[in-house]
Amino acid sequence: MKEVYGRQCLARCTIFRWCQRYEAGRVNIKDNVTNSAAVLAVDELMRQDRRIATREIAVDLSIGKGTVNHIIHKKLDYGKVCAQWVPKNLSEKTARMGVCLTRQFLH
Repeated sequence: MKEVYGRQCLARCTIFRWCQRYEAGRVNIKDNVTNSAAVLAVDELMRQDRRIATREIAVDLSIGKGTVNHIIHKKLDYGKVCAQWVPKNLSEKTARMGVCLTRQFLH
């Protein structure tokens, strides 16, 4: 396989790990790390320190940085403002734009 795929070939240990998971009954290809316990743990860490980096969260919880990013942005709906994590709420500017785009102002 390495002759055909070169450096993009999967390692044998990765394939064996996948086979073991399949034989153990796992058929879902999605990562199970984003369960509610992980989401709550990430939320707790972020509430303790709003300036915490995703790398630090990943190290503390022993999960990948991509998984931490997914939890922060998709599950918890946080965004970075002035180097701090804050919930994504409508800002005053977007609220004003919504009012201006209503039909009463377009006529």
